[in-house]
Order: sequence, then structure tokens, then C-alpha cells
Amino acid sequence: MTASWFRRNVRWLILGSGLATLAGALAWLNRDRLLPSPSATTLRFDPPPLTESPYLNTKPNAHYVGSAACVECHRSNHASYLLTPHSRALADLDPQAEPPDKTFEHPASRRAYRVYRRDGRMHHEETLRDGQGREVVRVDLPIRFLIGSGHFCRSYLAEVEGFLCQSPLTWYVSRQDWHMSPGYDFAQHWGFERPVRVGCLYCHAGRVEELPRSTKVVIHEQAIGCESCHGPGSLHAEYHRSKNPKHDEESSGEDDFTIVNPGKLSRPLLESVCAACHLSTVTSVPIRGRKQTDYRPGLPLSDFRIDYRFDFDQEQMTVVGHMEQLWQSRCYQKSPDLTCLTCHDPHAKQPPTDRIAYHRQKCLDCHASQPCKVEPAERRKVTAQDSCIVCHMPTGDTDIPHIAFTHHRIGIHRKTHEHRQPTTVPNLVPIAIPERLSELDRQRNLGLAYLFAAEDPKHNRFASVFQERALNLLGETYKSGLRDGALALGLAALWHRRDPAQASRFAEEALQDDLLSGEQRAYALAIRADCLITLGNRPAAIECLEEVVRIRRLAEDWRVLGNCYLEEGQITKALAALQKAVEIRPYRPDIHSDLANAYLAVGNDRKAQEHFAKSRWLLENRQE
Repeated sequence: MTASWFRRNVRWLILGSGLATLAGALAWLNRDRLLPSPSATTLRFDPPPLTESPYLNTKPNAHYVGSAACVECHRSNHASYLLTPHSRALADLDPQAEPPDKTFEHPASRRAYRVYRRDGRMHHEETLRDGQGREVVRVDLPIRFLIGSGHFCRSYLAEVEGFLCQSPLTWYVSRQDWHMSPGYDFAQHWGFERPVRVGCLYCHAGRVEELPRSTKVVIHEQAIGCESCHGPGSLHAEYHRSKNPKHDEESSGEDDFTIVNPGKLSRPLLESVCAACHLSTVTSVPIRGRKQTDYRPGLPLSDFRIDYRFDFDQEQMTVVGHMEQLWQSRCYQKSPDLTCLTCHDPHAKQPPTDRIAYHRQKCLDCHASQPCKVEPAERRKVTAQDSCIVCHMPTGDTDIPHIAFTHHRIGIHRKTHEHRQPTTVPNLVPIAIPERLSELDRQRNLGLAYLFAAEDPKHNRFASVFQERALNLLGETYKSGLRDGALALGLAALWHRRDPAQASRFAEEALQDDLLSGEQRAYALAIRADCLITLGNRPAAIECLEEVVRIRRLAEDWRVLGNCYLEEGQITKALAALQKAVEIRPYRPDIHSDLANAYLAVGNDRKAQEHFAKSRWLLENRQE
């Protein structure tokens, strides 16, 4: 198994965050500092306790019923919510409602793209041709879902064998044209291989979850729905279907604790509802024993995940960075009442007819006695409509091409360097952390946070230091007796290049945890397979890889499995695995070369030469 395979695998998430290869041994670490083996005596810990809440639907016995059940009694509220972009975050594709067909070239990758309709479905096609115009590879997939409200852009998902993947094509409203999707405008992009998993869809759908031991996603409710903000509705529905009407909350004036009313939550709890999707930090670490989709409105978000930032200021504009931008505002800091709902009403009967006047009045509600110090004539030179927002919440570039969002730090904005770099190695600090969280859990979470931060290309120059910190923190946590699958998986990754036998044991321990997500399980199996090959046990590695390819759809998994089959003389299986790898990622010269060798092994010289030729052309014309 190659090092490149490990590098590609570790990009996929532990706990919903990326973890790149921790290549090479840490020089300062000696053999006598090996951690205890997984068979060492352990201390068993229950997951950290949840915060007490008066709302009954924060408890495990409450379950989700879907927005359709809510509409029975709350038709007008639902109708007003349908006016918001959140209600259109994910939808089945209607080809008749989509932008026009288009064909265009992408110079960076040399690939051609086509959007077209056939048999009542929209297709996205990707083609690569050689200098004589001959087709080298082609991928053509029908589109299954539209993702995004369409206010700024329209992105698309395809479904292949039950796995969701992102289309490389997006329609941008600002351009009124098709172009490459966010993160695709470079030479060696993902094509149609980029997987879309629970972590991607959590903020675009009402309710999603993984299939057991898989990265396939079950979408229970497509658009963000009532229960996304109000919590599961079963207890509320049962109570109001069975109770005496005279006990109605509106007539009695009593609070109904069978359902969360975000408008009655404290500011921190209300912000947790919004921050679940609109808080973007350096990294997030789910609380031990919990996952992202476990969060319930009415509880602190920190009961489910800990978000970390660096201990220096950053002002980079991001799409989901609204919460931390708002928290930096003096308006927010000086007002006990300013929240997201101050300006964003999810149940407004209709959108404001004059948005500038609407938002100006929001500002004047607090600033009438201290109006803007700039003279009206000067203000109108900047904005003829005298908009407060233009100066104090300006739009700016984001990390998504062709899109500008309103900056949510209310204040005086001056031009700054968006990507200011620290002069010393930064520290990770939690944004909020429950007081009841044990010291070992804090240590575990911080160790995983450093592990995730080490992967981010923006922090490459600090990666070795972050890895060292992660190993110290996770190693000490493990020595102290704390156990969970994510901790063991993190240690498996850290030991992978230092000691394959030790890494394999940690990966094996991680796999014993039934709470591992499908992504985590696939990653643990991939590490274990690599270690087993290094240790000379290829049959056992094949067993791991066969499970990996059932869990996720990545070309490199199939390629490595195919080569293992080839080494073991299982030629038919090798050929099938390598054909699958080419199908998923047809732009990889090494995959075509491996497939050519498999064809040689079965005596098909013609197909072998065809794929050797493609491999040579792709290698010679590869763009970096």
C-alpha cells in the first residue's frame, strides 16, 4: 500500500473534521515512550451529562415527527416560514425550473462540461479529450438534488449506488451563469468523486442520518423544517391532540414545555440553535459519546460539540461565520437583547418591502438618541438610500467564489488584511465549554482539535507542532484510562508511520466502539489495512478493505484493494476492483496503469495497451 493512498484517506473526517496524514515519525519520540496497549486496564466513563432543561422534548423519549405533522395546527406559521431561504435548503431537482443548458471549457483542468436534459432529467457531463479531439474519459450523471436556496447559487448532488456526490458545476446568481463549484476551480479537482455525507447535509436538511456502518445518508426530511429550531415534536403533538382545549397555552398564558419556543430561550440557548450551522471556527470536536446530529434545541450546543478558535484575531469572511462576527460587535457586547432574531424573523408574514428602511429602523431602535456622526449629505455619497448596512455591515468576499455576504460584525469597518498570520505558533482555545466537563474530556477534546487543525492547509507551517501537542494530550488521556473510539482512532493515526503494529492495535480498538460513524469506521479500517500490509498480512488487509469499499465510495480504496487481489493471484476480483476505481476517478494515470496490469494478467493485451496509453497521456498532460 502506498503512502499516497494514506494521504488521500486521512482527508476524510474523524468526528466530522478532516485529518490529513501525519507523515513521518515525531523525531523526539522514543520507543520507550510507547503508549499502553489497548488491552491495558481501563477506566469506564459515561458520556458527560447533558444540561437540565424544562423543555420536555430535549429528553431522549421525544422523537421527530416531521413538519407535515406541525402544519396540521400551525398552517400560518408554516406558510410564513416557506418565505425564508432555510425552507429551500435541499430539494428534489425539477429540471423544468433549472437554469438553461450550457457547454463550456474549464481551462485549469482542461475538462469540458455540459449541462443538458434527457428523458425528463437534468444531466451534468464531464469530458476530457486529447490534442486530436479524441475522448480520453467521460463522466455523465443524472442530478438528484438541488442544494442551496438559490438566493446566491444553486449547487447539485448526484446519487451513485446509494452514495451522494457533489457535481463540479454550480449556477451562480451574480454571474447568471454556470461555473465550477466552490473548491473545484483548480486543475486536479475532485470531479464527481467528492462525497456528500451527513456532516455536509446536516445544515441543509431537516433531518439526516447515516445508514449503520456506512456513509450513505438517509434523508428523513429534506428542507430545514420546524423541528430544526423547535426540537422533536412528538410530545407536543400527543399533548395537544389529547388535552382539553381550555388548557391551550394562548388562552391560559402558561408555557408549553412539550416544545421549545426559541423566542423564549435565553440568549445563549437561542444562539445555540443558530450556531449549530452558522458558527464557523478553526475546528469542532463532538463530545465523547455524541455526534453532530444529536443536538436538540433548548440545550447548549457545547453539550454536543466544542468549537475551537486560535488565540489571535482573524477577520476572514466565511459563509457560515456569522455568529463569531456578531459576537465581535460592540452593539452585541453592550446589548443584552441583540440576537439573530432581532433582524431575522423566520415567521414574518411577508418579506419587508423596503429592506433598507427595515434594517435602518432596527438600528434606530437603539441608536435614535445617538445617530450616525457622519452628515447625511456625506452618507448619501456612499449610499443614495442612506443605508446603515452599507457602511456598518458591508458585503465582502467570502471563501466561496462569486458570492458576497453581509458581514455580521456591526461597527466601523476599515480595510484590513483578510489573512493575517500570527508570528508565533497559535494556541487553540474553546469558545465555550461546559463546567461539568471532566479534565480528561477537556484534554481529549483539545488533543483531537489539534489533530484536526494540523490537517488544514492554511496551518501547514504549524502542523508538526500541532501534531506534537495532539500526541501529548491524547497519549496522556489514554494513559489516564479514558477510552472511546475517536481517541483510539486519533492515536492510530499518530502512530501509523511510527509503529505499524501499535497503530494497528489502536485502530482495532477503535473498531470495537459501536458509536463510530461510518466515516470513522472506514478510516480506522484503512489504517489497519495499511499496517497489516506493512506487517506482511495481506489476506487480513483485504478483509478490511472489502469492508471499506462497502462503507464509502472512493477510487483509491478500490485501487488498493485491486492491487492486493492482484498480489494474491485473485485476478478476476482484481480486474473488477480496478475497473470500479477507474469508473469513480478516471483522471488518475496510476489507476489506468494498474488496470492495464490486471488486463495483462488475464491475457487481454488490447485493453491493457488502451489503458497504458491513457495512463501515459494523463501523466504527460497532468496539470498541477
